[in-house]
Amino acid sequence: MDTPAPRFTLDPASQAQFRAPTLQQPANLQAMFRSGKVVIGANLSYPSRHVAKTIAVTGADWCWIDAEHVAWSQADLVECIQVIIHESGGRMIPVVRVPSKTSFDYMAWCLDAGAGGIIVPHLETVAEMKEVIAACRFPPVGHRSFPPFTFLPGVTDTAPEGDNIFTIANKHVAIVPQIETRLGIQNLEEIVKLEEVTAFMIGTGDLRLEMNLSPGMDGEEPEFVQAMDKAKKVSKQLDVPLLGVALGPELIRKRVEQGFKILMVCMDMHTLAYGVMRTLGEVRGVVEEQMQKLTM
Repeated sequence: MDTPAPRFTLDPASQAQFRAPTLQQPANLQAMFRSGKVVIGANLSYPSRHVAKTIAVTGADWCWIDAEHVAWSQADLVECIQVIIHESGGRMIPVVRVPSKTSFDYMAWCLDAGAGGIIVPHLETVAEMKEVIAACRFPPVGHRSFPPFTFLPGVTDTAPEGDNIFTIANKHVAIVPQIETRLGIQNLEEIVKLEEVTAFMIGTGDLRLEMNLSPGMDGEEPEFVQAMDKAKKVSKQLDVPLLGVALGPELIRKRVEQGFKILMVCMDMHTLAYGVMRTLGEVRGVVEEQMQKLTM
């Protein structure tokens, strides 16, 4: 009997294994990100419940909600986190890129709403990382505050024996620093070495801007290549997965080759714009072809 080929991406049928005891608690994003599989994410940038409902049923492993470059209202952000969770039946895990590394209020709101993790932009030092960890972990690890408005005893606090909603959150919630400056690259190993760091991301766009390189997500300039090589080395040595944005087959292949295990591969804005443009182009071609036939 032939041995089935190994599967390198997460089987959609197995997404449910990362669900929390209730949908009001965060799914186990730490376990998903550390599963050894390449996990595939989609992006939600439109502050829209309707778009969130559509993204939620697509089968992506996780959803990147961008609150750094989009001016979400707090109410819409919280509601869309919950839409992703409930419309997907807990299978798709929402992850929020918060506005800044000091947006501790957003971190609390997103995690209280049930987000499985946060991405923290412009992380540069161990001290900054420790502040984020303290804000996102309940005692005794950190000082995250008790969430009174999501805690309903006997309803939302289901937990296995020996656990409670606080220990589960500390085990499940992923904390992902986004490194995108020369100083961040310099301190990379010490930041990623911290026990509560689940994964890390290289913000290639901002890093290239700081290096005075041409805008884009990738390049072959020596300083940039050296930074990416360091990220790959640190990820492998410390066994902490790399997260990256990879749009299009060519960059996806390169990131997989570089050892990235967590990929965000499609953006709602790009999908809408390029999808409509492609359809319009196809329709114009069909109309022109048909009209030519009719006029011959």
